Amino acid sequence: MKKILGMIGLASVLTGCVTHPADPEVKAYVNGTVQPLRVLVSIDGTGDKTGNAYALSGYLQSNLEGALAASGYRVVYEGDHEILVSTCGSVMCKERNRRGSRHVYYGDADVQVTRAAFYNSMTDQRMRDLVARQRFDVQGGEARTRTEAIKSVADTLGPELSKWAAQSVTKVAAKLERCEVTINNAWSYRGEEDYPSRFVATVHRMRGIYQCRVLSTDNVNRSIRVEIIYDKDMYPDGIVNGLVATSGLNLYR
Repeated sequence: MKKILGMIGLASVLTGCVTHPADPEVKAYVNGTVQPLRVLVSIDGTGDKTGNAYALSGYLQSNLEGALAASGYRVVYEGDHEILVSTCGSVMCKERNRRGSRHVYYGDADVQVTRAAFYNSMTDQRMRDLVARQRFDVQGGEARTRTEAIKSVADTLGPELSKWAAQSVTKVAAKLERCEVTINNAWSYRGEEDYPSRFVATVHRMRGIYQCRVLSTDNVNRSIRVEIIYDKDMYPDGIVNGLVATSGLNLYR
């Protein structure tokens, strides 16, 4: 009997056929970190050839970015975002009158706050992209130079616009959360490399999920990193606990 087993073992080595023992139960471990919501800010200043609108738009953009960052949002200039703050057309800035050597300018901005398009991808839920829209029209004080006059307009218009925009963004952000989730030991070596796509499909069937996408995969360590955007009121204990409680994902903390 020993001789027969020895011959079988030798044949396995020579042919390169090695039989693996049965896999132990695979436990995938999950953790997540809540990330700031991303707000794309786009203030158009191309409305005239004098450069006045461009100068005013620069002031407004900077003021708005500072207000949003102070409120805990991440300001972006392109790419992925959850909320968009933009002008409907260009900012306008023109001289209203001139009193001797004194300049008086006025500014005009039509601003809107909109949701990202993925909100409307939820099953049986359709929401208007537009959250709020407001037109601002202010006059600056007298100034000795054109630059000072435009700055006077910005000093009045900027804080007013930024306060309104931050409040409007909160209407969206109040129920929204973005979490980057990492899953380690996500699949065994027995042909479960489709786990990332199955994970995304399963998460999209969970309630209150706006978006789930794979950010990266590591086939060597069998781990994936995903981004999930969801209605946080649906997951008061956090999205990670929601994932652990979802059957079919086989997740542990």
